[in-house]
Amino acid sequence: MSAGYFSVTAPASWNKSGKATITIRTGGAYPVYLCVGNQRTGLNEAEAWALWVALGNALPATFGPAPTWATSQSHTDGGK
Repeated sequence: MSAGYFSVTAPASWNKSGKATITIRTGGAYPVYLCVGNQRTGLNEAEAWALWVALGNALPATFGPAPTWATSQSHTDGGK
């Protein structure tokens, strides 16, 4: 499987630019590689899906609907 890259930009008050890039790479050394700013971690497929479910449950319950900056970068076609 060749590597695929999927990125979004998020507000980040801790960063000088006020933005952080969140990138997911699929394929390569890890099945899924998550990068948030300068923080990186490799995940297997099950861990990646568990993270997806946990975030999908926690964020709306805690913060309500997704903000416009997030929904405007969402792709239902897998980012292609």
